Amino acid sequence: MSNELLQFGFFVVAVSAGWLAGYCYRPRFEKKDTDTSSSYYKGLNYLLSEQPDAAVMTVINDLPVNLETLPTHLALGNLLRSKGEVDGAIRVHQNLLSRPSLPREKLHQVHLELARDYISAGVLDRAERLLKDVVDESEVFRADALEHLQHIYQTEREWDHAIAVALRRLPPRSWLKKAPVAGPADRRVERALSHFYCEKAQLLLAEHNYKEAIVALQSARQFDRDNVRAYMLSANIALKQHKPELALDLLHTAIDRQAAFSSEMLPLFREAFARFGGRDAYLDALLGIAKNTESSAFIIEAADLMAAKDGSELTLQYLLDAARQRPTLGLLTKVLEQPTAGSGQTLELVQEVLLKLRAERPAYRCRQCGFSGQKLHWLCPSCEQWGTITPIRGTQGD
Repeated sequence: MSNELLQFGFFVVAVSAGWLAGYCYRPRFEKKDTDTSSSYYKGLNYLLSEQPDAAVMTVINDLPVNLETLPTHLALGNLLRSKGEVDGAIRVHQNLLSRPSLPREKLHQVHLELARDYISAGVLDRAERLLKDVVDESEVFRADALEHLQHIYQTEREWDHAIAVALRRLPPRSWLKKAPVAGPADRRVERALSHFYCEKAQLLLAEHNYKEAIVALQSARQFDRDNVRAYMLSANIALKQHKPELALDLLHTAIDRQAAFSSEMLPLFREAFARFGGRDAYLDALLGIAKNTESSAFIIEAADLMAAKDGSELTLQYLLDAARQRPTLGLLTKVLEQPTAGSGQTLELVQEVLLKLRAERPAYRCRQCGFSGQKLHWLCPSCEQWGTITPIRGTQGD
């Protein structure tokens, strides 16, 4: 019985001691939390009042740096950067790096955020150094750092470096195992990589280094078999090397893969046939491609050859049939140009309006973000994705 009373006594003493300790230490903890909250809300108030410098100094001087407050510091830095206050964001992140008490992985995260600040400020050399450190030292943030490095090299047009970084972003390929199906993120990297090789090939072409340009374009087609730009550049090299048959093979392959770009390939197609085959063979090829692709550019080119060969009546009928099948402004304009299409001020007015509409319409649109314009960009100026801009098809199409 005495043992039970003794155990009960120890229990009462332990509970009492715990209560007493909690009572004595509670005011200190509450004060600390209150000070932290006060600093946070003071800094937020300065930020909302359009006083970013005061907000930065409040957070740096009053808000301690530890694992609990780190998300607040990072959020403030990101918010300042998004508002264009890059200097303030840099100060916030540099303040975090001066605290070596943070775990190594958290410091890598701060390095990444500071690199983003430098990119926004246009100080790409500093950003590059930070990102290289993150790539070498952090497993968690390596993918993000490589993505930013690729963007830096793309901006600086350092295509060899951009290619090397893009290759590191893709899963390793093995000759013994079947390559896994690429997801959307890997496909974007592959498209970008394909265009990096095209950019490199264009530089080599300017130096008349056809051998290395051909190798670069083979890699471009390897990473994106639908990259029409790679086929067009390859066909251009084939023409420079007096190989029109090879150029036509490449162009036919490109048309089969990307019929929407038929009008872009017509000048190369025309040049290749000028060196290989007569007008009849060219007309037959045009009619075949026009039938398969319904490209207004090829239909109009075929109509011009038909007019010289068979006369205006057959040409007009061909154009009318094509316009009924796929009415476009280009075809309607061509119909009205025919000598037997009619006459009078009405037709002239219609033709004038159609020409104005055709001149003002956007010719290309980005599949990713919807950006449109009259010039073909391989890299979308809006969303900065490679190979997403295509010619517009439809009533106002090519």
